[in-house]
Amino acid sequence: MLNISDLTVKYEDGTILKDINLKVSEGEIAVITGYSGCGKSTLIKVLNGVIPTFENAEVEGSIQYKNENLLQYDISERSRYISTVFQNPKTQFYCTNSTDEMAFAMENRGIPREEILRRIHYYCELFHTSDLINRQIFKLSGGEKQMIAVTSVACMEQDIYLFDEPSSSLDQEAIERLKHAIVELKKMGKIILIAEHRLYYLRDCMDSLHIIQDKEMIHIPKAQMEEGLSQKYHLRGLLEVKNTDLDAEAYMRKDMFSKKFEEDSALRCIDYSYSYRRKEKIFDFNISFDEGINFIVGANGVGKSSFIRSMCGLNKGFKGRTYYKGRLCRNPSKDISLVMQDVNYQLFTESVWDEISIVCDDDSIKESVLRRLGLFEKKDFHPQSLSGGEKQRLLIGLCKASPKPIVVLDEPTSGLCKKNMSTLIELIHEMKKEGKMILTITHDFEFIKECGGNVIEFSK
Repeated sequence: MLNISDLTVKYEDGTILKDINLKVSEGEIAVITGYSGCGKSTLIKVLNGVIPTFENAEVEGSIQYKNENLLQYDISERSRYISTVFQNPKTQFYCTNSTDEMAFAMENRGIPREEILRRIHYYCELFHTSDLINRQIFKLSGGEKQMIAVTSVACMEQDIYLFDEPSSSLDQEAIERLKHAIVELKKMGKIILIAEHRLYYLRDCMDSLHIIQDKEMIHIPKAQMEEGLSQKYHLRGLLEVKNTDLDAEAYMRKDMFSKKFEEDSALRCIDYSYSYRRKEKIFDFNISFDEGINFIVGANGVGKSSFIRSMCGLNKGFKGRTYYKGRLCRNPSKDISLVMQDVNYQLFTESVWDEISIVCDDDSIKESVLRRLGLFEKKDFHPQSLSGGEKQRLLIGLCKASPKPIVVLDEPTSGLCKKNMSTLIELIHEMKKEGKMILTITHDFEFIKECGGNVIEFSK
């Protein structure tokens, strides 16, 4: 059993977790949720030793496993028991080939070659990831990268598995693969802790739900889990929202190789063509978007992010023309505000205030936006010190404060709790009223249903 007792974590600017108690037995899944920035990732980092090895914080209490207090051990010693799958799997890759990545940690442990190969093939078959053997990692979709990370840590055959928002950028098919892998680990008797905002896919396999609120932890046993919890604690829904639950009249499918489009639409993308390193053609099509709120959905790897990167002028070798309200957009950076899926690529300054000042000179606007996003009290913080959800909100705030007429969001709800998702929806509707066009790539149908707008499914 993993037994966390009276755990308190303090940073220089204050306490983030206070007197946390949690017990998880072998073969159990404990799901940890709560507002963005409440301390979920902090708890994961304390367990695996990232805190205090790489992040300074004062830790009190005990983490007992096999009659030992893991807080006495450094990060390498804890790795005898614990494996972690991070929210962004790219941050834990060491190799460019998927098979090499799965073998890497085992090679460092001195495991014989025959055993390494046996484990790789065993877990790839168990998790249905055999199609990912011997692939170039950085050509894989987000969901495929996530499954490489899961398979890699499973090959280590540890006792405890930690997942930090593993579903944040996955489509429905990829989430099912992830859930299957988690259930298989549960069957093996592993101890599993998952920090997560999306709860629906874990509802029938989790053993307990734990909500971090006001620095403390509220425990919800499986017998008390019901949809009413979502309203009571302002959580994401426990029931799945599918594309069939959306407004059928606002939903359309678009072939990535179709030239048909609406002539009178506000945004027209003409003769868009892009190939990955001049080999695999990703898309060759025309597409148009109406004013207001538009969502782009589709399977991982279909080309959604490649499309918006091309629109924003970030893909070399892209061919195509973009017209907004009849005007040719020669310089996309003057018309488009972009929030990437990995927001770490877009943070450049030394403080939150300096970051939003890049796009706006009006102090009253900047303060209003930061207050709306719950970031004004952190205006002097370094942007890279924020949580994943806070970074996401900051970049969305830049879109709100910027005068640019087109806003492009790539997976904006990854890392966002229900409260901040609701704030995002309010901001999107405000930007619509201001005359801005919003294009959002997402797999989050709960978000789409609550926000409303046109939905275009990319397909091949």
